[in-house]
Amino acid sequence: MKLLLAGYLLSSQGERMAMANSVEGRYPFLDHRLAEYAARISPALKLRGLKEKYILKRAFMDQLPPEIFSRTKQPYGAPNKECFFLDGRPKDGIQEFLTSDALKEAGIFNPAGVARLVEKCAASNRLGFRDNSALVGVLSTQILTRLFCR
Repeated sequence: MKLLLAGYLLSSQGERMAMANSVEGRYPFLDHRLAEYAARISPALKLRGLKEKYILKRAFMDQLPPEIFSRTKQPYGAPNKECFFLDGRPKDGIQEFLTSDALKEAGIFNPAGVARLVEKCAASNRLGFRDNSALVGVLSTQILTRLFCR
């Protein structure tokens, strides 16, 4: 817990991100009194089978809607094609980063390869992981290059 919590979750995933955006994070589950109390609770109440946060969910069962109480854990979903395309076309403000001229100006990506990726995005309802990652990578790089490298 010490290694992951302090060095990673609170640092790069929590405090640094919050402070970089002038937000002071509040972490109620890190209160030492709550942590000490939780340490005294039987492990059987904390985890029941594969149900994580069992006792927490039970404690608030009457205050949570059933869809919150009973839903499964969901991973963070990074942006994908659906964030940038609508009805087979790039959304407003996106196309300008994907033009051949913009790609040539940045000098990082092969414009023909990006054009094929954009065509694939336009023609397909859903993309695979690799294509989604490629699209987000191209867009992120193009945006950052324009903002900070000109």
